[in-house]
Amino acid sequence: MSSDRRILGLKPETLFQGFKYSIYTLIFINFVYFLHEEYLALAARFPEGIGLGHAFDAFSQSTDSFGWLILLLIFELQTYVVSDEKLKGALKWSLNLAAGICYVLIIQALIGYVNHMEVILDFQPYAGAACDAVGVVSSVALDLYEFPDLSAENCGMFAQGATFYNEHLNALTTAELLPYLENLAITDVVNAATWVLIVIVLWIDIFLQLRRELTEKLYKWNGVVKALLYITLIVCCSYWAWLGDFMGFWDAFLWIVAFFFIEMNLFKWHEAVPADEDEEEQARDTAVERAEIETRQGKR
Repeated sequence: MSSDRRILGLKPETLFQGFKYSIYTLIFINFVYFLHEEYLALAARFPEGIGLGHAFDAFSQSTDSFGWLILLLIFELQTYVVSDEKLKGALKWSLNLAAGICYVLIIQALIGYVNHMEVILDFQPYAGAACDAVGVVSSVALDLYEFPDLSAENCGMFAQGATFYNEHLNALTTAELLPYLENLAITDVVNAATWVLIVIVLWIDIFLQLRRELTEKLYKWNGVVKALLYITLIVCCSYWAWLGDFMGFWDAFLWIVAFFFIEMNLFKWHEAVPADEDEEEQARDTAVERAEIETRQGKR
């Protein structure tokens, strides 16, 4: 009876899978948004243009999002879609190669976040009047990737309080905005570094699971480590929400939910393996018993 239970005419498993892949789709939409956001910020961040050496710095958010999106799909294939029997040979090595490329992108994106943080932390007190700097200073730093032109219309925002100038960005910001920018940049680095640690532990889980060497003890210890890392991610997510950075919060929330699905896949996979092994052992025992019976009957 339970197998016939339906919600809105669909099986619960179908609804669950639909919800899971809708989360993946929203993550792809975020990737497009970050790519567009970083493209618009190029003129302020790299006024002399970018070469290959600064490409990852310029597109650290979108590179990070793209690498993680492909890696998420690879994890989905390894832990849910593709059976253990098929996860061998050319397919296995192709997925490993694609995952390796994603790891490179993720590490490069982390380096990009670190470089961006160092730039943001380099704001210095500005002695002159902001309105006198129109035409000399190019922009105003309102967010990590939002740099509108400094003009006679917006220079009045610097009339009260201290003004800070960043030589690398050729941008001004206010004393109120500076801690916001610095905290966002630092949180980006903490978040990205934590995700790198999570994927290392997850890769260990998958590697050992494929080799049937992921013991219960090791699985539980890895779970404790990942729980601490996920708590760090939740803190970052909550901090973005508290700062009022909706996209930072929304993207972090989607990624946490997405990897919750991967963890569920891994849990079901890990739980299924002992059952499979028990069935194989029972089949071997049955075959041995039959062979012994046939041998005894032959002797008679």
